[in-house]
Amino acid sequence: MQIRHALVHLITLGMVISSALMIWKGLIIMTGSESPLVVVLSESMELGFERGDILFLQMSKHPIRTGDIVVFNDGREIPIVHRVIVEVVHERRDNAQVDFLTKGDNNPMDDRILYTHGQLWLQQHHIMGRAIGYLPKAGWVTLVMTEKPVIKYCNVEGFCIFFRPDGWVQNAIQNLAPPPAGVEAVCAAVIKSTLTQPHNHHHLLAASPSLLAAVLHRLSPLPSTALAFFRSLPPPHPLDASLALLRLLAPHPRHHPTARSLLRDLSLRHPLSSPLLLPSLLADPHLPSWLLLLLSQSARPHDALRVFDHMRAREVVPDAHASSALLTALAKSRMTATARKVFDQMTRAGVAMNTHVYNAMLHVCLKAGDAALAESLMTRMDAAGVPLDRFSFNTVIALYCRKGMQYEAMCVRERMENQGVKADVVTWNSLIHGLCKERRVKEASQLLREMAMAGVAPDHVTYTTLVDGYCRAGDLEEAVKLRGEMEAMGMLPGVATYNAILRKLCEDGKMKEVNVLLNEMDERKVQADHVTCNTLINAYCKRGDMTSALKVKRRMMESGLQLDQFTYKALVHGFCKAKELDEAKEALFEMMGAGFSPNYSVLSWIVDGLCNKNNAVAVLAIPDELMKRGFPPDKAVYRSLIRRLCKKGFIDLAGNVFNEMQGKGLEADCLVYATLACAYLTAGKPVAALDILNEMAKKQLYITPQIYNCMCTSYADEKGSLNMLWVHAIERGLITKSVYKVMHQARMKSSNPATNQAANLQVMGCFNSKPNNAGAIRRRHGRVEVDVCAWIMSS
Repeated sequence: MQIRHALVHLITLGMVISSALMIWKGLIIMTGSESPLVVVLSESMELGFERGDILFLQMSKHPIRTGDIVVFNDGREIPIVHRVIVEVVHERRDNAQVDFLTKGDNNPMDDRILYTHGQLWLQQHHIMGRAIGYLPKAGWVTLVMTEKPVIKYCNVEGFCIFFRPDGWVQNAIQNLAPPPAGVEAVCAAVIKSTLTQPHNHHHLLAASPSLLAAVLHRLSPLPSTALAFFRSLPPPHPLDASLALLRLLAPHPRHHPTARSLLRDLSLRHPLSSPLLLPSLLADPHLPSWLLLLLSQSARPHDALRVFDHMRAREVVPDAHASSALLTALAKSRMTATARKVFDQMTRAGVAMNTHVYNAMLHVCLKAGDAALAESLMTRMDAAGVPLDRFSFNTVIALYCRKGMQYEAMCVRERMENQGVKADVVTWNSLIHGLCKERRVKEASQLLREMAMAGVAPDHVTYTTLVDGYCRAGDLEEAVKLRGEMEAMGMLPGVATYNAILRKLCEDGKMKEVNVLLNEMDERKVQADHVTCNTLINAYCKRGDMTSALKVKRRMMESGLQLDQFTYKALVHGFCKAKELDEAKEALFEMMGAGFSPNYSVLSWIVDGLCNKNNAVAVLAIPDELMKRGFPPDKAVYRSLIRRLCKKGFIDLAGNVFNEMQGKGLEADCLVYATLACAYLTAGKPVAALDILNEMAKKQLYITPQIYNCMCTSYADEKGSLNMLWVHAIERGLITKSVYKVMHQARMKSSNPATNQAANLQVMGCFNSKPNNAGAIRRRHGRVEVDVCAWIMSS
């Protein structure tokens, strides 16, 4: 029994060994390599391979190229795994043979010191195989047995002793989970890209985005490799991995353009400014400023402001480039008040205030029309030693010219010359435009001559500005002469130049000359724009030639130009003037269908046309017609109808419109109540006027300076009614303190005050009094107050 048992063990062991040998020989035949599997024993190929990794070799007919990882043996006991760094074709007598030079990735020099003495190259017969795959850490048993032979003998003896034919070893192997493909494994595969290509790990990385992020973090010392690996992955890339790559590339200036491009793509696909994502970017010194810059340049000022607030809370200081971009974005969005606040916060946060940041803030001043702030900024720049460049001076000059401060603009230009900053064409154009806007065209022409003497060539903008200035000043002859000078210098007039001359010809009613100029535009292939068409339509409408106006409208639409609000207003006005009210209403409906709301003037023309036809009752049908066309009338429509009916004296119809407005749940504003009250006073119905004012007081609707100025303009020819309105409004406390200031300022500007000192003190006393107290004071001096109001109206 013991002999039989030993024979069974021996036969079983032989079967295991023979099976292993058959598998080994089968692998040799399949791979063409005499050693299909090898174990890495040294550290010469880290990070690509580590000790204990098993390599899979293949010896195919494909030639070995530079970058391949090969196993070679030039007579040594243990083969070597290194990378081919040079392949050279050496011509020999019998044939041309390719020689190789290898090197370990972790070695400082090539392998010639490892070759046989006197050998400089490896030949094909030295190569045992090319690596095509690997299994990390699977050969550690072989590694231990190679370094400690006694362990190998003990292992064989234990295998013989404990081996049983019941298959427990096979079951254990079958139940053993394969080694996980961890971070180090993927990193090694990435580094030796000629082995396992990255796409073999796509399923693993897609299933575990955190693993991809960990791989990228592990590849931090090799940013180029990490970037190439990341680009090889199919989109979309996980956000965590993209952020990890950003943090990896940010410390390397060579990769900054790539990092900014990646950040731009992420900002378009993900809300990076949200509180959930933004903190992960604030830890890096570069990413917050880059994100702030990208959001600002992408016209997303609100997102940029959110990033800036988080940076300020974390005490992260943006760079000057990002700061100037944020201020510029706020200026373009007309968020000038916010820009001022942000600039002060930047100053307190310690932003490096250079010329570009100050220029962005000067641009904010230009948009806001704040000359005082611009002057203070220039003073701060001088005190801080920050030089003003040409953009700084041009911005301030443009601001002064826009505000009509020509003398200050000239002073800035002189300062430019004193500081050695040469004025360019933008500088001269701003000065010329400012003078032309004030009809000082002779001085503007003098600047044109000075501009030529300074060696600055005028451009299209220069001549167009002067042509427009002469046309607005009524000197059409000089404008045409200047256009000829422009053509003599080789600059053909553009559409803006033609528009300036066309507008003046239309104003003068010279339609024949207009047609000649239009033909010239066609011959020179100058395409008409909105201004051209609107100018022609407005001119024809004023002349009552609606046929020609509609013809221009059709050509305008055929050429692809969209009709704007000015076009519709001109058509409505023209139809009303021609007493074609049905066509005027159609133009109104078409205007509202295009998304434009009619203002007071448009509805006033229609109301006037109906009243002139003794059909004022038809005004009541306008809201219903709008409703039928699918345009529910809003508060502005009812306000315009009520105001115009009151102005025309149809107070009863205005009351009906007012009642209809309230019946539809639309609350009337202060202007409607003030208009109705004034109209009732004019019609001799003081009781109805007082009821309206009492309702105003009940609803706490107060007269503001805007409403006060509007009423003064609309009822300037009805001073008595207007004076009584102010008296009754003061008695009920409906006048705000700011209106008293407007009255006082108008009175102080008068050179011929017509009231006594008591009345003056009366107005002065209202500044520091509550509305009700002011009303009590004015009731004691009622007649004086009427005189004061009458004086204000007459002035």
